[in-house]
Amino acid sequence: MFIIVMFIVDPAIDGENGIGVIALQLAFDKEVGVKIINSWTQSGIENFNKLIFTDYIYALAYSIFFSSILSALILKKSMQNIPQYKFIVYLPFIAGLLDWTENTIELFFINNPIEFSSTLFFIHSIVSSLKWITLPIVIAFIIKLSLQNSRYANKS
Repeated sequence: MFIIVMFIVDPAIDGENGIGVIALQLAFDKEVGVKIINSWTQSGIENFNKLIFTDYIYALAYSIFFSSILSALILKKSMQNIPQYKFIVYLPFIAGLLDWTENTIELFFINNPIEFSSTLFFIHSIVSSLKWITLPIVIAFIIKLSLQNSRYANKS
């Protein structure tokens, strides 16, 4: 799904390499956001409206995928009773919820950029930043758990 979104959907929106979609997420300033979407052309905006559902599916898919990997590793390593590991399983779903929130705000912004609230646009970029911070934390925990010995393996 990552490949579809990053290499097919996003380039179909910005008419280039797809970086414009990520730049919009992290623009923070509404006027910068307006400049970004103005560079997309009308077909890019139509593609965004037509293809945004793929990003909602993508967020759900990676949430389930990462949470499943974390759950399996935590159980395999017998770490299910450690509080930090109980919480980390929910982090992919928090990232997915942040992604859905970001997508929804972008949908409203792209379809009415002039009247859109500057404050809400700024909040949108904060939400997006939190998503982009959360995902590497999840991946770091997956790597940590993959490399870690089982909790009870050395007690014999």
